[in-house]
Amino acid sequence: MKKSLFLHLSVWAMLVAFACSCSHETADYTNAIPADATELVSIHLKPIAEKAGINDKENKEALAKLTDAMKSGMNAATYQQVEAVMKNPAKSGIDINAPIYLFSAPTFDYQTVVAKVNNEEDLRSFLEIAQKEISDTPITEGDGYSFIQINKQTLLAFNASTLLIVDYKRAAQLEKAKEGITAILKQTAETSINQSGAFQKLQKLSGEIKMFVSPSSTLGLYAKQFNFALPKNSDTKDFMGLGSISFEKGKIEMQIENYTENPEVKAWLDRLDKNTCPVENNFLKYFPKSTIALFSVGVKGEEFYNMLQENEQFSNEFSITRASEVKNLFSNFQKDITIGLINVTMFNTPSILAYANVKNGDSLKALYEKKSELGLKRGEDIVKLNEDEYVYKSRSLHVFFGVRDKQMYATNDELLYKNIGKTVSPSAKETDYVSTLKGKRAVFVINAEEVMELPVTKMMMEYTRNEYTPYIALAKSVSYLEVSNDGDKTALVLHLKEKNVNALKLLTNLVKEFAGM
Repeated sequence: MKKSLFLHLSVWAMLVAFACSCSHETADYTNAIPADATELVSIHLKPIAEKAGINDKENKEALAKLTDAMKSGMNAATYQQVEAVMKNPAKSGIDINAPIYLFSAPTFDYQTVVAKVNNEEDLRSFLEIAQKEISDTPITEGDGYSFIQINKQTLLAFNASTLLIVDYKRAAQLEKAKEGITAILKQTAETSINQSGAFQKLQKLSGEIKMFVSPSSTLGLYAKQFNFALPKNSDTKDFMGLGSISFEKGKIEMQIENYTENPEVKAWLDRLDKNTCPVENNFLKYFPKSTIALFSVGVKGEEFYNMLQENEQFSNEFSITRASEVKNLFSNFQKDITIGLINVTMFNTPSILAYANVKNGDSLKALYEKKSELGLKRGEDIVKLNEDEYVYKSRSLHVFFGVRDKQMYATNDELLYKNIGKTVSPSAKETDYVSTLKGKRAVFVINAEEVMELPVTKMMMEYTRNEYTPYIALAKSVSYLEVSNDGDKTALVLHLKEKNVNALKLLTNLVKEFAGM
């Protein structure tokens, strides 16, 4: 049985990428990407290799070991070709300095990899030698391209500018896939992804990995169910999410932003931004420094309600007889809402604490007075404790909630309830991540260091340490995870404990350690 194409190509591409030097880039090969691509990932191997520290002495030694390890799985001719490529990457025929693309598109319904060819004859020579390792069939000429069939499920097709790796799964799809390859290789800049505004903007983003995705493709059959939240005359097909991933010293950062050419959707997104405001962090003093996870958002309740009123499904859900009550509930919230996961144990419900800025306690009072309309089940009740203070009771859960000094609170922990409104020391104001909250409209932080110190986490690590040792080591290198939004962009940042080493180099070192290299 032949060895996996992707195993060989992934190792080979990594070796070549680590060894290669700069070359001139052209965009011709991207013409093979269909204009209607709904999912696309761009991977730039050269900066990834550089940030992984490939030029470091110890990594060069590791690469030499990896090259030697490949020798036992290859025939002599193939191994000599790999060595030649390592010495002169241009001999591969592929420009590893240019980004590699992975895409999916309705008009070419196959998972596809696209790479830039810088010398067709060198690529052909390499494949002719490698053919004995990866395929039972020789290189064959197609309509405007050459191809080699891999294990009756993958086509590797190429011409003077473009290499395609097409996964077609079933033998019955082979002829259709070949026809599709002919069509996309004849595309021009005007008929391909290059005419897309989203793709043009993607090219300008920073980061070693870039991507865009349409919610209509990721949500699949559920996409239509999300259309109700959008303005009229629009749907999820009008949206595109653009993202980039960069590896920096002490962190891995992913930036995400919305892209649309629909003017109604643009206006809707602008209005959505105006319903939020930067968080003021005025509740952090109530949350302990050891808080496991923290979510904070700045809201303008009345503006948010007014926007919801324009949504047909929302209007149908709440009749005019309940509209004033719903409006009062939403309008009561102003500025910060902060929710924290305080503690997690094996046998008890996780402890939650929440605070929010409100105008008054009228909405809670109305909730209590109309509790008979809430459909409470047997064993459930809402009890008034004091003025503007209540508790929801069930057989398994008590939730204390109320308003003090225009601050609404809620918690399922009686000890936390008894200390409502009291500052704690040390508090979340003294954490490393507090500076990242400033100016953000919404932020979610997971304190990885505190998660690793939980007794339940330690017990799980003890039981699984042999099987998951590498993952545990990786988790221990993380300080905290931050997800934030500033209105235009959403950022997901993994902050590491080691601040002075590039995150990719740190990951490379961990891989080498557990691979024994």
